[in-house]
Order: sequence, then structure tokens, then C-alpha cells
Amino acid sequence: MQRERPDGSGADADLVSRIRGRDEEALALAYDRHADAVYGSLVRFLGDRESAEDVVQETYLALWQRAHQFDPRAGTLLGWLLGIARHKAIDRFRAASRRPKVVAPWSGRGDGGTREAPAILADQTVGAATADDDPEDAAAREWTRSVVRTALSTMPDIERQVLQLAYDRGLSQSEIAARLGWPLGTVKTRTRRALANMREALDDVPDLAPTARQQDSHGSR
Repeated sequence: MQRERPDGSGADADLVSRIRGRDEEALALAYDRHADAVYGSLVRFLGDRESAEDVVQETYLALWQRAHQFDPRAGTLLGWLLGIARHKAIDRFRAASRRPKVVAPWSGRGDGGTREAPAILADQTVGAATADDDPEDAAAREWTRSVVRTALSTMPDIERQVLQLAYDRGLSQSEIAARLGWPLGTVKTRTRRALANMREALDDVPDLAPTARQQDSHGSR
């Protein structure tokens, strides 16, 4: 059996191998492992929970039917699922002939809480749509924002806090240190850790790796 790596990709490869053999339990495990991240991105992009639920089901149906197409050497299972979800969500965007919107609060499919997703890394990181934008480009950028916001919502509070102050508030690392009462070195360390975790989470997601690199370059200054 393939050894599980820290990011869980080894275990994912085993699950997909079992799904290719029509193992329904493996499909359920893959759903439990990644459905929240897929759903969170979709609900932020589509602005409608019912539509997001539908696309999640369509995405996992695609996994069941096309598991043989997944190549663990090319990326993670989550990245592969998000790539499928992205195409299906943008197809819905085209059919509806409307711009997607971000919705909040959302705290996860299985969480009954009301924690609001942080409004960070929005316009500064990816860029907001304008009236002159091509609808296809606007949809692609909004999808990127939705996936980034979802990844951020799963980060530890301290890491999310430093990124929120840096990107949403536009504070320098010295200003963040003063705001939080932390040593500057602590702010730098936690910012680097947060950006590294964000980059690792997004590197294998289709069309998002450049965004992750831009965040790392911005945050290291």
C-alpha cells in the first residue's frame, strides 16, 4: 500500500484506486475528506447553497465515473475535484447569464455555527470584477477568489489573522506587530508559515498556482 504523505495525497491515491474498482465505501471516504472544501468554494462562487450542493454531487459522480483519469503524479485529488467543480460551476454561470457573488456566513457543511468567513484576500490578491470585464474572465477570477477564501477559512485563527491584517487591511508587518502586540519576528514567522500553508493548499488546484505564488511574493516583502 502506498504510504500516506503529510498532505494526505498517498491515502487519496489509494482511495481512487479503490473507486476504480467500484468501491462505494472509498467514494464515501473521499467525499468526507474533501466535500467541505469543494462545497465551500462552490457556495461562495455561485451564491446559492442548493446549486452548490448539486455541483458537489455532479463532481463526485464524475469521480465515480472517471476515476481512471486521475493521475496522482499530476496533482492532488482535491485539486482534481476542484478542477471538475470549476468547469461545472462556470457552465452554470454561463447558463444563468449572471455574475457570481460571494455569500457569508458559512462555517462548513457539518457545522451549525454562524462564524463568518473572513473577507480577506479579495480585491488585493485576485482583483475584483469591473463593469468592463469579459464575463468569462470575471467568472474565472471569482472562482479563484472563492477557492482562496475557502482555503483561508480552514486555516488556524492566528495564521488567518495575520493574513487578514496584511491583505484585507493593508497593514505592514510592523503595523501588524503593533496592532497585535507581538514581536516583529513573530509576525514574520507566522506570516511565512501562513503563506507556505496557503501555497501548499493551492499549488495543485487548476488555474490557482500563480495566485498562490503572487501571495507568497507579496507577503514576503
